[in-house]
Amino acid sequence: MTEAFPVPPAPAPQLAAAVERVVGLGAKLGRSRDEVLDPETLNRACGVPLDVVRALLQGRAAGEPDIHERFRQRLDLLHETHRKDDGRKYSHGEIARESGISRQQVQALLGGDRRPTMDHCARLERFFHRPAGFLQSEDAEALNCALAGIEKTLLREYQEHSERNALAAAGAGRRPSLYERHGVDGIALRAALLPDRARTKLLEWLDHYMDEYMGEGEGEGGGPGVGAAAQGSGPAAAGGLV
Repeated sequence: MTEAFPVPPAPAPQLAAAVERVVGLGAKLGRSRDEVLDPETLNRACGVPLDVVRALLQGRAAGEPDIHERFRQRLDLLHETHRKDDGRKYSHGEIARESGISRQQVQALLGGDRRPTMDHCARLERFFHRPAGFLQSEDAEALNCALAGIEKTLLREYQEHSERNALAAAGAGRRPSLYERHGVDGIALRAALLPDRARTKLLEWLDHYMDEYMGEGEGEGGGPGVGAAAQGSGPAAAGGLV
């Protein structure tokens, strides 16, 4: 029986969407695609090989299908780039002492002579200050996590940029309204910075508000409006979400 040839995993739809969002945010801040999606920066952030990062950013199928090979690639990168204050690499003994893995096992893991356990991965991720799953996650997933960090940074920059523009447009002596400060895009982007649970609460409140608004009918002046939020039914009452 002929052994199947390994096929690189296709990039996840979430990755394409993340790339689009980051490029869009960069454009709002006057930055090009190359500025916000630097492959070398992403390579260091996620541990995915440079050629794979470039391919995935272009929407092409790429990546290492073998979980143990991904571990070896990323551990090699961490050992090469995560250095001591004097610029030298951590020795096998230093990694062993601080991670709690034996020196012999560290040497075997770095040499590719031993397959890692989940405990090995967790200890090494803590030692190199990387998030859980860094050493073995699929390449597209790892790149998506790195893009999430870039997106969050750009969102904060865009929020500050929008507020500065609104203050300048309002002129002296007048504080701009929330809508003037953020606009529709800014409000949506601000919500994107929330943790998943808080964002879910905000969306639930918005659905409830829209149901009430539509139920009131357009002929009565626009529904519950500000009064409902002022009485404690808005997102601020649900935990200060925005």
